[in-house]
Amino acid sequence: MKLVNFFFLLVILSCSKDKFRKVEQLKDFRVLAIIADTPEVSSAGGTVHLQLYVSDVNGGGRTITGTTVSCIDPGIGSGAPVTCDYDSTKQSSTYTINTSVGDPSTHSFTGLNTAILNVNVPAFVLTSRSSRESFNGVAYITIFEFNVDGKIQKFFKRINVTNRGTLNSNPATASVLLNGHAYTGVPVQNSKIYLSTNDEESYDYEEVDGSRSSRSEKYDVAWFATSGELNKPKSEANEDVEFIKGPDASAFVLVSVLRDDRGGVLVLRE
Repeated sequence: MKLVNFFFLLVILSCSKDKFRKVEQLKDFRVLAIIADTPEVSSAGGTVHLQLYVSDVNGGGRTITGTTVSCIDPGIGSGAPVTCDYDSTKQSSTYTINTSVGDPSTHSFTGLNTAILNVNVPAFVLTSRSSRESFNGVAYITIFEFNVDGKIQKFFKRINVTNRGTLNSNPATASVLLNGHAYTGVPVQNSKIYLSTNDEESYDYEEVDGSRSSRSEKYDVAWFATSGELNKPKSEANEDVEFIKGPDASAFVLVSVLRDDRGGVLVLRE
């Protein structure tokens, strides 16, 4: 009996393995990145402009309006819920995405939404914070919420508030290479791509004992494609990613999202 059950399990797994969602595939509505023009602000606060890089390949061209709320990070990285309900000083707004301006033949859309959300980061974020917190930074978050096809989707962006003096900026220099050369044409099966960059910034960090050390940013890359299959959806910068199944050359789109570990983002579309 145990042998029969084991065999049955193998059959189920073999039949269903291709039905798991491949996170790199662009089909339904997705927010691929939230881009801040200034991922860090000084202790005086200031206005940060946020834009969403979205994909809605199967959406047919539509307008999607959602809500936004901004507040001091309640500790999401430590397990706190993604909400600003606790904060009486939270700021609420709306955000509209227009996906009707894509490929006129398919009404698909993958790109930077034109709407800009102005987030006013208050000057009191660092009030009563320790010197270490103030130097390394305290996060101010903006949560986007959309109801798309009957499903609630939430996305949030951290803006770091610091008195460090030198502020982080978004990665500026990167390019996608195909089989070691400039990206041209459409990849095929076994083609290798990677995002080439040497743009990492160094920054000062205050340790627990109060001493300061120099650190270098760590980059990671998320890959998205309208067709084909990658051997991994995420990589480090300058690391090969392989198409284990070639994409459909018709209207193929490849997107790479480069992130540093301090809120900086750069999106490339091929």
